[in-house]
Amino acid sequence: MNKTIKTILWPLVKIRRWHEDYLRRTNPEKLFSLWHKRSTGVYLNIDNPQTLDDKIAYMAFRTDTSEWTRLADKVRVREYVEECGYGEYLPKLYGTWERAEDVDFDKLPNAFVIKTNNASATNILVRDKSKIDEAAVRKQLDEWLKIDYGYRTCQPHYSRIKPLILAEEFLGLGGGKLLNDYKFYCINGIPQYVQVMSDRVPNTHEVKVSLLDMNWESHPEYCSYQHQQAVGVNKPDCFVQMKEIASALSLKFPFVRIDFYEIDGKPLFGEMTFTPGFDTVNMSFEKFIGEQIKL
Repeated sequence: MNKTIKTILWPLVKIRRWHEDYLRRTNPEKLFSLWHKRSTGVYLNIDNPQTLDDKIAYMAFRTDTSEWTRLADKVRVREYVEECGYGEYLPKLYGTWERAEDVDFDKLPNAFVIKTNNASATNILVRDKSKIDEAAVRKQLDEWLKIDYGYRTCQPHYSRIKPLILAEEFLGLGGGKLLNDYKFYCINGIPQYVQVMSDRVPNTHEVKVSLLDMNWESHPEYCSYQHQQAVGVNKPDCFVQMKEIASALSLKFPFVRIDFYEIDGKPLFGEMTFTPGFDTVNMSFEKFIGEQIKL
């Protein structure tokens, strides 16, 4: 976009930002629906929810989401996983802190991940501790702690999470690649589909996506056009274990996405997500899954 076009459009950009800020304060539900329209071409029907996103929005804005707050918290969710009997599948936790200045890097291993507990894409991947700028890392973490992710993204259950920093074991492959991310779409304890995210660029949503059923059969017809599809993704050796754990963790929820990684044939828990993004599946999948969710 050239400079002239930017100059012409800038007032419109400012108006849109003002409008969004106004809706964040006064009607986040409406803004959430507006974002859905921009992403998918369809407004949410929260009054009479039918699709997956309709029903997620209904639960997010019109039901008690206190348990969502606990389990979207990357620290407190570990308690829940342990309560369900699957603590051995949690990544190693090296520490939690309320302030970046309190992080003692000398006590951390050479490789680790340090991040905040209440947002998305707020991770710093440390492969070699001797090469990091500790002051810069602390500054970045402090900036992230100040962000109200729930307010910014119209996901109010995140706003109630007490902001913390945590450091966990580094999970990754050589050559700078990240592990595949296996995301199970679950309805009342029944895993329906698994979304595999591969070749992800760290701290971005740039990733290849594939969608498979519980027989590991691919369903490209349900994938969004907004992401490049992966071809020939291998089934993890621990797929049966992943399904078992996902079933137990999701049992009491009408819908939740349970994420895993695989290390040496063993599943490792990633996170629980109650409000996945709009742009990784298409409307056919939205309608199909939405029909199965009973509110």
